[in-house]
This record gives sequence, structure tokens and C-alpha cells, in this order.
Amino acid sequence: MWDTTLKVLRDPLFAVGLSLVLAILASRVGGCVARLLLGIGAVAAFVWLLVRFEPFENVVVSIVSVIGTVLVVLLICLALLAIVAILAVHSMHQRETHREARRTHTPLPPREPVLGQEHRLAGFVEVHERLETIASSLVDIDDDTGIRSMIGRMAGAYFGGLTPYMPEIRELTAETSRLLLELVDSDTSGLDRFRLRQVATARTYLPSRDELAELWDEDLPWYAYRALRLLCVHRQWRALATVFSKCQYGMLVVSGEPI
Repeated sequence: MWDTTLKVLRDPLFAVGLSLVLAILASRVGGCVARLLLGIGAVAAFVWLLVRFEPFENVVVSIVSVIGTVLVVLLICLALLAIVAILAVHSMHQRETHREARRTHTPLPPREPVLGQEHRLAGFVEVHERLETIASSLVDIDDDTGIRSMIGRMAGAYFGGLTPYMPEIRELTAETSRLLLELVDSDTSGLDRFRLRQVATARTYLPSRDELAELWDEDLPWYAYRALRLLCVHRQWRALATVFSKCQYGMLVVSGEPI
């Protein structure tokens, strides 16, 4: 037997064949095929052992049962934690919302159509100042005594903090759109009137990341932009962002730097 084996190993044809096999296995395709065959063989061996040997089957069933039980317990715990967190945030939001006093709404004074760019800029500045007042009055964390109170106030500000301000936000939106349409009808040269009318009549105007960089004159990180877009998922915050963006756009157009 050993003589026959040594004779085969010394055969040049065997050496050539073995070198071809090793070359194929060393290549990327050959390696993938070899790994595929080994994987299929491992699965086949696992199935064969599972079918033919009862002790192996018992061990596998026990391991799968333990892993399944652990996963189910983890899923139940995560679901309970999520429900508790949602209920806690909702409870804090409701408590903070009820504690906030209704803000008295002061309607915008009637404004006659004007032709001067300085008057239009003053109109945009007035809208911008009132928007800043609304944003700054939503969450006051100066007198917070703990993280729980701060989370409650932030939740209340996001889910219902803008509700008392919505009449004013709608008025500011109408005023900003009217100022933009005045620019469309003005005799100022160099204006993109189609873009102006498109922005003025849009129900929702959320600029892109590049447009925001031009509006704020600074580059906005991608994560900050995504956070702003996530904030605007709420309808009321989307309305606030729309009028704020329209106001910024109008101020740039009036100052001679349209985007």
C-alpha cells in the first residue's frame, strides 16, 4: 500500500494535477467555491447528525430553546421599557402643557402695500423678531430643578408648545407671503420672479442643506440638518420652519443676495 502511494505521489502527472487544483483553490473564484462546498458539507453533516443521533438532537433542541427563551424575554423587556418611556413622556408633556398659561395673542397691525425696499426689509425684520420671540418663549430651562422637569418641558414644547402660537404663526405666514408677492410685482431688476412666486405660494418651504447654508451664511453639518428635518415632522413645527425660511429668503432678496 505504501509503495503504491509513494509511486502515485512521485508521478509527474499527479504533481501537475495537484498544482492545478491548488492554483484553482488559491484564486478568488476557487476559494469561493471551496468555501461554498465546505459550508454545504457542514450543513449536511449537521443535518445528518441531527437526524441519526438522538443525544445530539437533544443538545441542539435545548440550546435553541434557551436562546429562544432569552430573546423572547429581551423583546418583552424592551417593549415594556418603550411603553413606560412613552407613557412617562406623555404624562410629563400633559402636565407641563396644563401648567402653561395661554398666551394672549396680539394681531399684526394692518400694513399697506409699500414700494420701498427699506419698508419691505422692515416688514421682514418685524416678522423675524416675532418668530424669535415665539421660539425663545417655548422652553425656559433657567429655573429647572432636574432632568425630569427639563425633559417634560421639552416634550411639552415639541408636542403642544406651539398650539397657543398657531394663530400668530398663520398671520406671520400670510404677511411673509404677501411681502414676497410684493417683490414679485415690484419693478426691481435682477429678481428671479418665478422662484419668488414659488416660495411665496408654497404651503411648506423647507430649504435644502445648501440653501440653509446660504441663508445662515455658514455650513450646516449633515447631522444638524437631519435633526432639523426630523423636528419638522411635526405639523406645527413645520409651519414655524416654513415661515422662518420664507422670511430669511425675503430678507436676502431685499438685501440684494437672493439664493
